[in-house]
Amino acid sequence: MLPLVVGIEGETLTARERELFTRLQPAGYILFSRNIADHELTRELTDDLRRITQGPDAPIIAIDQEGGRVVRTAAIGVQMPSAAALAATGSPHTIRKAALYTLNVLLTLGVNTDFAPVLDLASPHANALPSRCWGSDTQDVISRAGVWNRTLCKGGIMTCGKHFPGMGDAACDPHHELPVLHGTRASFLERASIPFTALMPELPSLMVAHLLIPEMDAEHPTSLSRELVQGFLRDQLGYEGVVFTDDLCMGAISMKYGVAEAAALALRAGCDLPLVCHNVCDVLEDAATAVNALPPEVLAPAAERIEKFRMMMVQAPPMPFIAWRDYLNDMARFCESVPEVDAAPGSPVQNY
Repeated sequence: MLPLVVGIEGETLTARERELFTRLQPAGYILFSRNIADHELTRELTDDLRRITQGPDAPIIAIDQEGGRVVRTAAIGVQMPSAAALAATGSPHTIRKAALYTLNVLLTLGVNTDFAPVLDLASPHANALPSRCWGSDTQDVISRAGVWNRTLCKGGIMTCGKHFPGMGDAACDPHHELPVLHGTRASFLERASIPFTALMPELPSLMVAHLLIPEMDAEHPTSLSRELVQGFLRDQLGYEGVVFTDDLCMGAISMKYGVAEAAALALRAGCDLPLVCHNVCDVLEDAATAVNALPPEVLAPAAERIEKFRMMMVQAPPMPFIAWRDYLNDMARFCESVPEVDAAPGSPVQNY
């Protein structure tokens, strides 16, 4: 097993992807809008990924399905309200209902992991987060995201809190450049990291943001920083679940690091599964070489955590066509009942 989660070019595997994935055996895959044009075809793709995976455990098949502008299923008629819109209703029942719709859609597509909920605190900055956050108050975020998270977990979808240690105050979008935040471990624990620490016991995984926090590590971005991941998240806070990086192809990382170097640094830092979401066939061989050269004391703990994560995943049968059509109509009526919040500043995250 190669400890990476990788993107796919299109709606079906290319011959090159099939050869690479069969030989190198990535631990998981991530789906984007480019992969989803028909719900039956998407299920064929996810079943195909399971067939080429060796061993007793299925691969992680993940998606960013938050609602609002971060929904990868618009082409098949599935669009959920954003976290901000759901929060504005003030109704835990409405949040739970949105989560149930999300749960059943992902299960029928063959997806087992959702890179959500967002646990960053809302702020006015143009940092890719507006409308994606559950609120600016820590307790509001804990309560609302907690309802959403527990609903998915109880239904069998693995969730992922993001973006640790909290990037709400970032002044720029990491898809373009590396945000710089200032603060110590203690200052993050006073506010930005509170939703993460509160929900850690029920989160099977977390995603680390691409930030530079000079007071913690003046050299490495948080996703590649042993001080942040191993020192803060694992040793101090005691988090034992799987840790993903955000996409290593984002500008915050790619402006300075190649994918292979960044993947190796992330694993050395204490992450388990670096994400490589774009142009995978061009970089996967080199990334695999760099990762497989790491010493056992780096790879073994990650492999153990990944195995536990994959053992908890479930698989459900696809929804029959007529049931799917009726479900789409029901979801559409629900979405119409939840007014969307004002449009947020554009970010590449909404176009993937």
